[in-house]
Amino acid sequence: MSKILIRKGRLIDPLQGLDAEKDILIEKGKIKAIGDELFELEAQIIEAKGLIVCPAFVELHAHLRDPGQEYKEDLESGSRCAVAGGYTTVVCMPNTSPPIDSPETAKYIIHKAEKVGLCRVLPAGTLTKGRKGHELSDFYALKQAGCVAFTDDGSPLMDSKLMEKALELTAQLGSFVMNHCEDDRLAYGHINDGYVSSLTGLASRPASAEDLLVARDCVLAYRTGGHIHIQHLSSSLSVDIIRFFKEKGARITCEVNPYHLLFTEEELLRSYSRAKVNPPLRKEEDRKALLEALKDGTIDCVATDHAPHAPHEKGLLERAMPGMIGLQTALPMMLSLVREGFISLKKMIELMSCAPSRILRLEDCGNIKEGSKANLVLFDPDKEWMLEEGTNLSKSKNTPLWGKVLKGKVLYTIFEGRMVYRDVQ
Repeated sequence: MSKILIRKGRLIDPLQGLDAEKDILIEKGKIKAIGDELFELEAQIIEAKGLIVCPAFVELHAHLRDPGQEYKEDLESGSRCAVAGGYTTVVCMPNTSPPIDSPETAKYIIHKAEKVGLCRVLPAGTLTKGRKGHELSDFYALKQAGCVAFTDDGSPLMDSKLMEKALELTAQLGSFVMNHCEDDRLAYGHINDGYVSSLTGLASRPASAEDLLVARDCVLAYRTGGHIHIQHLSSSLSVDIIRFFKEKGARITCEVNPYHLLFTEEELLRSYSRAKVNPPLRKEEDRKALLEALKDGTIDCVATDHAPHAPHEKGLLERAMPGMIGLQTALPMMLSLVREGFISLKKMIELMSCAPSRILRLEDCGNIKEGSKANLVLFDPDKEWMLEEGTNLSKSKNTPLWGKVLKGKVLYTIFEGRMVYRDVQ
Protein backbone atom coordinates (compact mmCIF):
# COMPACT_ATOMS: atom_id res chain seq x y z
CA MET A 1 0.00 0.00 0.00
CA SER A 2 1.42 3.38 -1.03
CA LYS A 3 2.49 6.01 1.43
CA ILE A 4 0.87 9.45 1.55
CA LEU A 5 2.45 12.54 3.10
CA ILE A 6 0.09 15.43 3.80
CA ARG A 7 2.10 18.62 4.27
CA LYS A 8 1.21 21.78 6.17
CA GLY A 9 -2.54 21.32 6.36
CA ARG A 10 -4.55 22.84 9.18
CA LEU A 11 -5.23 19.74 11.27
CA ILE A 12 -8.43 19.96 13.34
CA ASP A 13 -9.35 17.07 15.62
CA PRO A 14 -11.86 17.96 18.35
CA LEU A 15 -11.24 14.69 20.23
CA GLN A 16 -7.48 15.22 20.42
CA GLY A 17 -7.82 18.96 21.02
CA LEU A 18 -5.74 19.70 17.91
CA ASP A 19 -5.93 22.80 15.75
CA ALA A 20 -2.53 23.45 14.22
CA GLU A 21 -0.58 23.30 10.98
CA LYS A 22 0.89 19.81 10.83
CA ASP A 23 2.23 17.14 8.50
CA ILE A 24 0.69 13.66 8.48
CA LEU A 25 2.42 10.54 7.18
CA ILE A 26 0.16 7.63 6.18
CA GLU A 27 1.54 4.15 5.69
CA LYS A 28 -0.12 0.73 5.44
CA GLY A 29 -3.58 2.22 5.94
CA LYS A 30 -2.72 3.94 9.21
CA ILE A 31 -1.38 7.25 10.45
CA LYS A 32 2.30 6.59 11.05
CA ALA A 33 3.32 10.06 12.23
CA ILE A 34 2.00 13.56 12.93
CA GLY A 35 4.52 16.35 13.21
CA ASP A 36 6.42 19.22 11.62
CA GLU A 37 8.60 19.00 8.52
CA LEU A 38 8.06 15.25 8.07
CA PHE A 39 9.94 13.63 5.19
CA GLU A 40 9.35 10.39 3.31
CA LEU A 41 11.16 9.79 0.04
CA GLU A 42 8.67 7.37 -1.55
CA ALA A 43 5.40 8.95 -0.43
CA GLN A 44 2.74 10.59 -2.56
CA ILE A 45 2.79 14.25 -1.52
CA ILE A 46 -0.35 16.32 -0.86
CA GLU A 47 0.46 20.01 -0.42
CA ALA A 48 -2.32 20.98 1.99
CA LYS A 49 -1.41 24.57 2.81
CA GLY A 50 -4.70 26.47 3.20
CA LEU A 51 -6.74 23.26 3.49
CA ILE A 52 -8.57 21.86 6.52
CA VAL A 53 -7.52 18.31 7.41
CA CYS A 54 -9.90 16.52 9.76
CA PRO A 55 -11.38 13.10 10.55
CA ALA A 56 -13.52 11.88 7.65
CA PHE A 57 -17.24 12.42 8.08
CA VAL A 58 -19.62 9.71 9.28
CA GLU A 59 -23.18 9.57 7.91
CA LEU A 60 -25.80 8.12 10.25
CA HIS A 61 -28.76 8.35 7.89
CA ALA A 62 -28.68 7.83 4.13
CA HIS A 63 -30.91 6.11 1.60
CA LEU A 64 -28.82 4.24 -0.97
CA ARG A 65 -31.86 2.50 -2.55
CA ASP A 66 -30.00 -0.77 -3.09
CA PRO A 67 -31.47 -3.39 -3.42
CA GLY A 68 -34.64 -2.76 -5.37
CA GLN A 69 -34.62 0.90 -6.42
CA GLU A 70 -31.31 1.19 -8.21
CA TYR A 71 -32.78 3.60 -10.77
CA LYS A 72 -32.60 6.24 -8.00
CA GLU A 73 -29.25 5.26 -6.48
CA ASP A 74 -27.14 2.18 -5.88
CA LEU A 75 -24.26 1.27 -3.62
CA GLU A 76 -21.67 2.37 -6.17
CA SER A 77 -23.19 5.77 -7.02
CA GLY A 78 -24.06 6.36 -3.37
CA SER A 79 -20.50 5.56 -2.33
CA ARG A 80 -19.16 7.98 -4.94
CA CYS A 81 -21.41 10.71 -3.56
CA ALA A 82 -20.28 9.91 -0.04
CA VAL A 83 -16.54 10.19 -0.65
CA ALA A 84 -17.05 13.35 -2.75
CA GLY A 85 -18.74 14.80 0.32
CA GLY A 86 -15.96 13.68 2.68
CA TYR A 87 -17.72 10.62 4.15
CA THR A 88 -15.93 7.29 4.59
CA THR A 89 -18.63 5.60 6.71
CA VAL A 90 -22.32 5.58 5.76
CA VAL A 91 -25.25 3.96 7.57
CA CYS A 92 -27.87 3.03 4.97
CA MET A 93 -31.56 2.87 5.80
CA PRO A 94 -33.56 -0.37 5.45
CA ASN A 95 -36.48 0.91 3.35
CA THR A 96 -35.19 -1.04 0.37
CA SER A 97 -36.90 -3.77 -1.66
CA PRO A 98 -36.64 -6.21 -0.04
CA PRO A 99 -36.19 -4.36 3.24
CA ILE A 100 -33.17 -5.13 5.40
CA ASP A 101 -35.03 -7.52 7.68
CA SER A 102 -32.93 -10.60 6.97
CA PRO A 103 -29.24 -11.41 7.46
CA GLU A 104 -28.99 -12.21 3.74
CA THR A 105 -29.96 -8.68 2.69
CA ALA A 106 -27.65 -7.12 5.26
CA LYS A 107 -24.73 -9.25 4.04
CA TYR A 108 -25.53 -8.41 0.41
CA ILE A 109 -25.15 -4.70 1.18
CA ILE A 110 -21.92 -5.10 3.15
CA HIS A 111 -20.31 -7.36 0.56
CA LYS A 112 -21.34 -5.22 -2.42
CA ALA A 113 -20.04 -2.07 -0.72
CA GLU A 114 -16.75 -3.83 0.05
CA LYS A 115 -16.48 -4.79 -3.62
CA VAL A 116 -17.03 -1.15 -4.64
CA GLY A 117 -14.31 -0.31 -2.12
CA LEU A 118 -14.77 3.44 -1.81
CA CYS A 119 -16.14 3.65 1.73
CA ARG A 120 -17.65 1.54 4.48
CA VAL A 121 -21.41 1.03 4.25
CA LEU A 122 -23.10 -0.18 7.43
CA PRO A 123 -26.73 -1.32 7.17
CA ALA A 124 -29.42 -0.44 9.65
CA GLY A 125 -31.82 -3.35 10.09
CA THR A 126 -35.57 -3.00 10.16
CA LEU A 127 -37.26 -2.48 13.51
CA THR A 128 -40.16 -4.69 12.48
CA LYS A 129 -40.50 -7.44 9.89
CA GLY A 130 -41.22 -5.96 6.49
CA ARG A 131 -41.33 -2.51 8.12
CA LYS A 132 -45.02 -3.24 8.75
CA GLY A 133 -45.06 -2.32 12.45
CA HIS A 134 -46.56 -5.59 13.70
CA GLU A 135 -43.73 -7.94 14.72
CA LEU A 136 -40.19 -7.11 15.83
CA SER A 137 -37.31 -8.21 13.62
CA ASP A 138 -34.73 -10.72 14.78
CA PHE A 139 -32.32 -8.16 16.21
CA TYR A 140 -29.70 -10.72 17.20
CA ALA A 141 -29.49 -12.28 13.74
CA LEU A 142 -29.37 -8.89 12.06
CA LYS A 143 -26.66 -7.62 14.38
CA GLN A 144 -24.61 -10.75 13.77
CA ALA A 145 -24.95 -10.06 10.04
CA GLY A 146 -23.54 -6.53 10.50
CA CYS A 147 -26.50 -4.23 11.23
CA VAL A 148 -25.48 -1.36 13.51
CA ALA A 149 -28.94 -0.06 14.51
CA PHE A 150 -32.65 -0.74 13.98
CA THR A 151 -35.29 1.47 12.40
CA ASP A 152 -38.35 1.41 10.16
CA ASP A 153 -37.25 4.82 8.86
CA GLY A 154 -39.99 6.51 6.90
CA SER A 155 -42.54 4.38 8.74
CA PRO A 156 -42.74 5.43 12.40
CA LEU A 157 -43.41 2.62 14.84
CA MET A 158 -46.79 3.56 16.30
CA ASP A 159 -47.18 0.57 18.66
CA SER A 160 -45.84 1.80 22.01
CA LYS A 161 -45.63 -1.69 23.49
CA LEU A 162 -43.49 -2.86 20.59
CA MET A 163 -41.27 0.20 20.92
CA GLU A 164 -40.81 -0.49 24.62
CA LYS A 165 -39.81 -4.09 23.85
CA ALA A 166 -37.48 -2.98 21.05
CA LEU A 167 -35.64 -0.61 23.40
CA GLU A 168 -35.24 -3.35 25.99
CA LEU A 169 -33.96 -5.92 23.49
CA THR A 170 -31.54 -3.63 21.67
CA ALA A 171 -30.12 -2.46 24.99
CA GLN A 172 -29.33 -6.09 25.85
CA LEU A 173 -27.51 -6.42 22.52
CA GLY A 174 -25.52 -3.22 22.97
CA SER A 175 -27.34 -1.59 20.05
CA PHE A 176 -30.02 1.08 19.68
CA VAL A 177 -33.26 2.11 18.00
CA MET A 178 -33.60 4.95 15.48
CA ASN A 179 -37.08 6.32 14.91
CA HIS A 180 -38.73 8.63 12.40
CA CYS A 181 -40.95 10.49 14.85
CA GLU A 182 -44.15 11.57 13.14
CA ASP A 183 -47.54 10.32 14.28
CA ASP A 184 -48.97 9.28 10.92
CA ARG A 185 -52.51 9.80 12.17
CA LEU A 186 -51.71 13.53 12.27
CA ALA A 187 -48.96 13.76 9.64
CA TYR A 188 -51.03 12.67 6.64
CA GLY A 189 -50.39 15.76 4.51
CA HIS A 190 -47.52 17.17 2.49
CA ILE A 191 -45.99 20.28 4.08
CA ASN A 192 -45.74 22.08 7.42
CA ASP A 193 -48.87 23.43 9.06
CA GLY A 194 -48.20 27.13 8.61
CA TYR A 195 -48.09 30.05 6.20
CA VAL A 196 -47.39 28.04 3.05
CA SER A 197 -50.07 25.41 3.74
CA SER A 198 -52.57 28.22 4.34
CA LEU A 199 -51.49 29.90 1.11
CA THR A 200 -51.65 26.73 -1.01
CA GLY A 201 -54.46 24.88 0.72
CA LEU A 202 -52.37 21.69 0.88
CA ALA A 203 -52.89 19.21 3.69
CA SER A 204 -50.23 19.57 6.35
CA ARG A 205 -47.87 17.62 8.60
CA PRO A 206 -48.02 19.62 11.85
CA ALA A 207 -45.10 19.82 14.28
CA SER A 208 -47.35 18.27 16.93
CA ALA A 209 -47.13 14.95 15.03
CA GLU A 210 -43.39 14.96 15.66
CA ASP A 211 -43.66 16.24 19.23
CA LEU A 212 -46.01 13.44 20.30
CA LEU A 213 -43.77 10.61 19.15
CA VAL A 214 -40.60 12.29 20.39
CA ALA A 215 -42.20 12.60 23.84
CA ARG A 216 -43.33 8.97 23.82
CA ASP A 217 -39.94 7.65 22.75
CA CYS A 218 -38.13 9.78 25.32
CA VAL A 219 -40.41 8.47 28.08
CA LEU A 220 -39.84 4.88 27.00
CA ALA A 221 -36.08 5.37 26.78
CA TYR A 222 -36.11 6.87 30.27
CA ARG A 223 -38.18 4.01 31.71
CA THR A 224 -36.40 1.14 29.96
CA GLY A 225 -32.83 2.42 29.95
CA GLY A 226 -32.69 1.73 26.22
CA HIS A 227 -31.01 4.02 23.71
CA ILE A 228 -33.30 5.91 21.33
CA HIS A 229 -31.92 7.97 18.47
CA ILE A 230 -34.37 10.56 17.15
CA GLN A 231 -34.00 11.03 13.43
CA HIS A 232 -34.17 14.35 11.51
CA LEU A 233 -35.33 16.63 14.34
CA SER A 234 -37.32 19.63 13.06
CA SER A 235 -39.57 21.02 15.82
CA SER A 236 -38.71 23.54 18.55
CA LEU A 237 -40.92 21.76 21.10
CA SER A 238 -39.25 18.43 20.33
CA VAL A 239 -35.92 20.10 21.12
CA ASP A 240 -37.27 21.13 24.53
CA ILE A 241 -38.61 17.63 25.20
CA ILE A 242 -35.27 16.00 24.35
CA ARG A 243 -33.35 18.52 26.44
CA PHE A 244 -35.60 17.79 29.44
CA PHE A 245 -35.16 14.01 29.24
CA LYS A 246 -31.43 14.23 28.60
CA GLU A 247 -31.11 16.24 31.82
CA LYS A 248 -32.94 13.41 33.60
CA GLY A 249 -30.34 10.94 32.34
CA ALA A 250 -32.28 9.19 29.57
CA ARG A 251 -30.18 7.56 26.83
CA ILE A 252 -31.25 9.81 23.97
CA THR A 253 -29.33 10.99 20.95
CA CYS A 254 -30.67 12.95 18.02
CA GLU A 255 -29.69 14.27 14.63
CA VAL A 256 -30.59 17.26 12.49
CA ASN A 257 -30.41 17.61 8.71
CA PRO A 258 -28.56 20.56 7.17
CA TYR A 259 -31.68 21.61 5.26
CA HIS A 260 -33.70 22.02 8.47
CA LEU A 261 -30.94 24.33 9.70
CA LEU A 262 -30.83 26.49 6.57
CA PHE A 263 -34.30 26.45 5.05
CA THR A 264 -37.82 27.25 6.27
CA GLU A 265 -41.19 26.33 4.79
CA GLU A 266 -40.97 29.37 2.51
CA GLU A 267 -38.32 27.55 0.44
CA LEU A 268 -41.27 25.61 -1.01
CA LEU A 269 -42.39 28.80 -2.77
CA ARG A 270 -39.03 28.92 -4.58
CA SER A 271 -38.08 25.28 -5.04
CA TYR A 272 -41.50 23.60 -4.99
CA SER A 273 -41.31 19.79 -4.80
CA ARG A 274 -37.49 19.84 -4.56
CA ALA A 275 -37.99 21.23 -1.05
CA LYS A 276 -40.56 18.62 0.00
CA VAL A 277 -39.20 16.47 2.84
CA ASN A 278 -40.53 14.50 5.81
CA PRO A 279 -40.60 15.88 8.42
CA PRO A 280 -41.27 19.07 6.47
CA LEU A 281 -39.37 22.33 6.49
CA ARG A 282 -40.86 24.35 9.30
CA LYS A 283 -41.05 27.91 10.62
CA GLU A 284 -38.21 30.31 11.36
CA GLU A 285 -38.73 29.83 15.10
CA ASP A 286 -38.11 26.10 14.68
CA ARG A 287 -34.97 26.73 12.65
CA LYS A 288 -33.62 29.06 15.33
CA ALA A 289 -34.38 26.53 18.06
CA LEU A 290 -32.43 23.87 16.14
CA LEU A 291 -29.44 26.19 15.83
CA GLU A 292 -29.50 26.91 19.57
CA ALA A 293 -29.71 23.19 20.27
CA LEU A 294 -26.56 22.67 18.18
CA LYS A 295 -24.73 25.18 20.34
CA ASP A 296 -25.81 23.78 23.72
CA GLY A 297 -25.30 20.13 22.77
CA THR A 298 -28.94 19.02 22.86
CA ILE A 299 -28.55 17.95 19.22
CA ASP A 300 -25.78 15.38 18.98
CA CYS A 301 -24.91 15.25 15.30
CA VAL A 302 -25.70 16.22 11.73
CA ALA A 303 -27.04 13.65 9.25
CA THR A 304 -27.97 14.31 5.64
CA ASP A 305 -30.96 11.95 5.17
CA HIS A 306 -29.66 11.63 1.59
CA ALA A 307 -32.85 10.62 -0.25
CA PRO A 308 -32.50 10.36 -4.03
CA HIS A 309 -35.57 10.28 -6.27
CA ALA A 310 -36.04 10.14 -10.04
CA PRO A 311 -37.35 13.27 -11.86
CA HIS A 312 -40.79 11.75 -12.45
CA GLU A 313 -41.14 11.24 -8.67
CA LYS A 314 -40.62 14.94 -7.99
CA GLY A 315 -43.45 16.39 -10.06
CA LEU A 316 -46.48 18.10 -8.54
CA LEU A 317 -45.91 19.05 -4.90
CA GLU A 318 -48.86 17.07 -3.56
CA ARG A 319 -47.76 13.92 -5.43
CA ALA A 320 -43.98 14.25 -5.09
CA MET A 321 -41.93 11.81 -3.04
CA PRO A 322 -40.34 13.54 -0.02
CA GLY A 323 -36.59 13.89 0.27
CA MET A 324 -33.42 15.60 -0.98
CA ILE A 325 -30.00 14.38 -1.95
CA GLY A 326 -27.39 15.71 0.46
CA LEU A 327 -24.11 13.79 0.71
CA GLN A 328 -22.21 16.16 -1.59
CA THR A 329 -23.79 19.37 -0.27
CA ALA A 330 -23.65 18.84 3.51
CA LEU A 331 -20.20 20.40 3.88
CA PRO A 332 -20.93 23.70 2.11
CA MET A 333 -24.28 23.95 3.89
CA MET A 334 -22.66 23.50 7.30
CA LEU A 335 -19.79 25.84 6.42
CA SER A 336 -22.34 28.57 5.73
CA LEU A 337 -23.38 28.30 9.39
CA VAL A 338 -19.72 28.55 10.42
CA ARG A 339 -19.27 31.73 8.36
CA GLU A 340 -22.41 33.22 9.90
CA GLY A 341 -21.03 32.54 13.38
CA PHE A 342 -23.67 30.05 14.52
CA ILE A 343 -21.08 27.32 15.16
CA SER A 344 -17.30 27.06 15.10
CA LEU A 345 -15.35 25.01 12.57
CA LYS A 346 -14.31 22.68 15.37
CA LYS A 347 -17.96 22.20 16.38
CA MET A 348 -18.95 21.48 12.78
CA ILE A 349 -16.34 18.72 12.54
CA GLU A 350 -17.52 17.27 15.85
CA LEU A 351 -21.12 17.19 14.58
CA MET A 352 -20.21 15.54 11.27
CA SER A 353 -17.48 13.14 12.38
CA CYS A 354 -16.73 12.66 16.08
CA ALA A 355 -20.32 12.57 17.39
CA PRO A 356 -21.79 10.08 14.88
CA SER A 357 -18.72 7.87 15.42
CA ARG A 358 -19.42 7.95 19.15
CA ILE A 359 -23.10 7.10 18.68
CA LEU A 360 -22.13 4.12 16.51
CA ARG A 361 -19.31 3.16 18.90
CA LEU A 362 -16.77 3.19 16.09
CA GLU A 363 -13.30 3.39 17.57
CA ASP A 364 -11.59 3.67 14.18
CA CYS A 365 -13.40 6.86 13.12
CA GLY A 366 -13.76 10.40 14.36
CA ASN A 367 -10.15 11.04 15.38
CA ILE A 368 -6.66 11.58 14.02
CA LYS A 369 -3.87 10.04 16.05
CA GLU A 370 -0.76 8.02 15.42
CA GLY A 371 -1.58 4.36 14.97
CA SER A 372 -5.23 4.90 14.04
CA LYS A 373 -6.78 4.07 10.66
CA ALA A 374 -6.26 6.84 8.14
CA ASN A 375 -9.80 8.03 7.45
CA LEU A 376 -9.38 11.70 6.53
CA VAL A 377 -10.96 14.49 4.55
CA LEU A 378 -9.16 17.55 3.21
CA PHE A 379 -11.34 20.46 2.16
CA ASP A 380 -11.02 24.05 1.02
CA PRO A 381 -13.56 26.09 3.01
CA ASP A 382 -13.49 28.92 0.44
CA LYS A 383 -13.60 27.03 -2.86
CA GLU A 384 -16.74 27.83 -4.86
CA TRP A 385 -18.46 25.28 -7.07
CA MET A 386 -21.86 24.20 -8.39
CA LEU A 387 -23.76 20.94 -8.09
CA GLU A 388 -24.68 20.29 -11.71
CA GLU A 389 -24.41 17.62 -14.38
CA GLY A 390 -20.61 17.71 -14.41
CA THR A 391 -20.11 17.52 -10.63
CA ASN A 392 -23.11 15.55 -9.36
CA LEU A 393 -22.22 11.91 -8.67
CA SER A 394 -25.71 10.80 -7.65
CA LYS A 395 -28.15 9.22 -10.09
CA SER A 396 -30.64 11.83 -8.84
CA LYS A 397 -30.65 15.61 -8.60
CA ASN A 398 -33.56 16.43 -6.30
CA THR A 399 -32.24 19.37 -4.26
CA PRO A 400 -33.00 23.10 -4.03
CA LEU A 401 -29.22 23.65 -4.36
CA TRP A 402 -29.02 22.35 -7.93
CA GLY A 403 -27.14 24.85 -10.11
CA LYS A 404 -26.42 27.28 -7.27
CA VAL A 405 -23.01 28.52 -6.16
CA LEU A 406 -21.79 26.61 -3.09
CA LYS A 407 -18.80 27.58 -0.96
CA GLY A 408 -16.63 24.85 0.52
CA LYS A 409 -15.35 21.82 -1.39
CA VAL A 410 -13.82 18.46 -0.55
CA LEU A 411 -10.55 18.07 -2.44
CA TYR A 412 -9.30 14.74 -1.05
CA THR A 413 -10.92 11.87 0.82
CA ILE A 414 -8.73 9.12 2.26
CA PHE A 415 -10.29 5.82 3.33
CA GLU A 416 -8.12 3.43 5.32
CA GLY A 417 -5.00 4.93 3.81
CA ARG A 418 -6.25 4.93 0.18
CA MET A 419 -7.11 8.08 -1.72
CA VAL A 420 -10.69 7.36 -2.84
CA TYR A 421 -11.59 10.88 -4.01
CA ARG A 422 -9.52 13.67 -5.52
CA ASP A 423 -10.69 16.96 -7.02
CA VAL A 424 -7.67 19.04 -7.91
CA GLN A 425 -7.28 21.05 -11.12
